[in-house]
Amino acid sequence: MKASIAHVMTISALALGTSSLAQTAATDTTVLEVQVSGPTRDAAYGQAIGKGIEALVARVLTPGTPAYTQTVAAIPRNEVRLGRVVREGTGAGGVTMTVEISAARGLVERAVLRAQPGLAQTRIAVIIPEVILRRPVPDPAAETEIGRSLVESGLRLVDASQQVLNATREIVRGSPSLNAQALAELRTRLNADLLVTGEAFAEEYGAVAGGLRGYTARLEVKVIDLASGQVLSTQAFQGSAAGATDAVAGKTALMNVGKAAGALLPGKIIGALQGAGTTAPRAYVMRAGPPVTFAQLNALGTRLRGSSTVGAFTIRSVDQAGAVAELQFTGSVTELAALLESLGVQVSGLTGSEITVRF
Repeated sequence: MKASIAHVMTISALALGTSSLAQTAATDTTVLEVQVSGPTRDAAYGQAIGKGIEALVARVLTPGTPAYTQTVAAIPRNEVRLGRVVREGTGAGGVTMTVEISAARGLVERAVLRAQPGLAQTRIAVIIPEVILRRPVPDPAAETEIGRSLVESGLRLVDASQQVLNATREIVRGSPSLNAQALAELRTRLNADLLVTGEAFAEEYGAVAGGLRGYTARLEVKVIDLASGQVLSTQAFQGSAAGATDAVAGKTALMNVGKAAGALLPGKIIGALQGAGTTAPRAYVMRAGPPVTFAQLNALGTRLRGSSTVGAFTIRSVDQAGAVAELQFTGSVTELAALLESLGVQVSGLTGSEITVRF
């Protein structure tokens, strides 16, 4: 099966023509083209929905894994729509055609979270400083669109006060590289496991037809695990918009790039939480309550390294208050908890990328 994917709501790239500055109509639909074949036209066409579901899930999860198989089976076929036949050909083996498929944005992500509700408890904060004409935007448009897409996909967005959000934006502006101290402060202020952050700006392009103002926008966004500092995903988006005033055009351009990012980020985050796709093994923080000794942690590390899903295991600290260790694991936090309990360690809490244990 071959599938090409195009997000209907993705905004146009910057071009020099006037048409590129027109506001792009946005929908909440994902469109795919899938190639199917069969002995007859009806037989080939009948495979399109099943192939479309498989292609949709493959955007988020690794094909062949139990989570992939479970999610494919869980998506109702009536939530995927058949569209037009793009290409069709007849050969010795029968009929081959390319069919357009459409589905609501977030369909796969919601199915994954229904099957694994523990993933939905990961707390996510979205903090993206935005600028129009070198002025901070008090009510960020790209940030709002990204937050909306996460909520609609079933993910948990932290409910911080406006005062806290404004303060954290200043932290991000003041420390774009987000060193360990900044990450720790953000985690404390937001009470979050993951941070979606980056930078967005809109600048004037010039006048367009009808006396409107044209603006282009660029959004650079990354997802950071606040416990370990690991960058789970990074991507850039460009777009444009037109409006009656500079403020309206600039904010609309920022909103458009936010919608483009929002179409992709939920799947990226869920895939990372499951250790799926091409993302590097996740770094998890393990906190052990007292009493605990270095020898106990060292012995646990040796046993963990015997698993093919565990990479590095590093002991960060051991004292009277307990111990902290970091390990790389290819899988979700619930799968890591199951592995630890199979080794005789009692798991007393887990959230996002942090797990609490007792010996």
